[in-house]
Amino acid sequence: MARAYDGRPQTGSDYLASLDDGRVVIHDGQRVERVAEHPELAGLARTIASLYDSLHGEGSEALLVPTADGAGLTHAFWAVPHTRDDLRRQRDAMQAWQRRTRGWVGRTPEFMASVVTSMAAHAPFFGRFEANVRAMLERDQRDVTHYAQALVNPPVDRDLAPDEVGDVFLHVVRETDEGVVIRGAKAVVTGAATAQRLLVSHFGGEVQTADFAIAASVPVASEGVRIYTRGTPARADQPLASRFAEHDALVVFDDVLVPWEDVFIRDPETMLAFNQGAVGWNVRLVFQATTRLEAKLESIAALAVRATEIMGTSELRGVQAALGELIAYRDTVAALRDAMIEQAAPSGDSIGPGPHAAMAFAAYGPDAYSRMRVTLQTTLASAFAHLPVPLDALGSELVAPIEPLLRGSGGADARERLEVMGELWDAIGTGFGARHELYERSYFGQAERMHVGILGGAKRTGRIDEWRSR
Repeated sequence: MARAYDGRPQTGSDYLASLDDGRVVIHDGQRVERVAEHPELAGLARTIASLYDSLHGEGSEALLVPTADGAGLTHAFWAVPHTRDDLRRQRDAMQAWQRRTRGWVGRTPEFMASVVTSMAAHAPFFGRFEANVRAMLERDQRDVTHYAQALVNPPVDRDLAPDEVGDVFLHVVRETDEGVVIRGAKAVVTGAATAQRLLVSHFGGEVQTADFAIAASVPVASEGVRIYTRGTPARADQPLASRFAEHDALVVFDDVLVPWEDVFIRDPETMLAFNQGAVGWNVRLVFQATTRLEAKLESIAALAVRATEIMGTSELRGVQAALGELIAYRDTVAALRDAMIEQAAPSGDSIGPGPHAAMAFAAYGPDAYSRMRVTLQTTLASAFAHLPVPLDALGSELVAPIEPLLRGSGGADARERLEVMGELWDAIGTGFGARHELYERSYFGQAERMHVGILGGAKRTGRIDEWRSR
């Protein structure tokens, strides 16, 4: 939906209005008429809208920097960085957003800036599509466009090259004067139902032919795009799921016409180099991911400390050690992120975060998150699952008589106890919490592939030879 440009990104109202664009979303097998009003999608949509609203009014200056053309302002992470101070300002702006969502929304609107800004910083790499890449940054930087990434092939025929799975995997069926026509599907497109555009590409299983070599920006409402999501049931008393639940989507492209101006890659050699980090998007992605996980671990650690006070176990040595371990996870993630700034190096027409710290986090993060979840289950045991009544039942005729029995230790009344334990239960014990462990564990794909890639990079860049010579 068109809007008048006033020099700032879209507002929350602009964003919510943009979702009413005729997009085809099938949720739990039923067509969604209005995404922003659907009971399982509206909470996330409102949360994202609140992020856009934070770019306007009091305190917004801390989040904003000038656009590349100087004609407006954009979220700091949507700018191409040129100095370490730029990276620090981007970190601070991301922290401000991630602490609003407590790190529970994986695809906030600055997420795909990782890719778009990296592409723009290496625009000549894209050959005949260089002008398209530059125009994409100008448009999306101005609006802070909310993207979802459509990169992963559905989990079928993984033993075959992507080019041999044309009945399922995304590919170009023909080229026309207007653009390319694409057909096929992409899986695990997190947040597609509430996004504005899809960044379509291939990752995992390298393509061999031009028909499967395609990278493009596609509006969610394009004719022929269908989004299939399955619900993560969220009760009204699930404080996290009701506001932050994202849905991993299957996106089907049924002969979708992509105009030439939105196409960026059309050959397998460029696609391979793009996926192997030639433009630095993978490192920028880790820079964003560490900042998001830092906020999530901060929130969980703070809740866990208060939970042990409510339980009356906070002075037990074993409990204190477990809580210290949780804080150490947060500090390690933050330290690796900040090391990426200190190790930053030139990357095209920009400065890119340091890759060694980034890859170390990609290898460490998934296991650390799973370990955190086990630590909480062990330390809090049944206490954070003991929620005999919902929070909104307090004071009711049937519950009021037992409220004194629901109090906690440490001065906590029944309300605080149910609030703290309820949020922790949502984080760890519900379907929402279980999905997040899978999300973090699978964030960078197969762990073995990541470790092999780290070894290959160390050999390719001469680090192993350098260590041998010492």
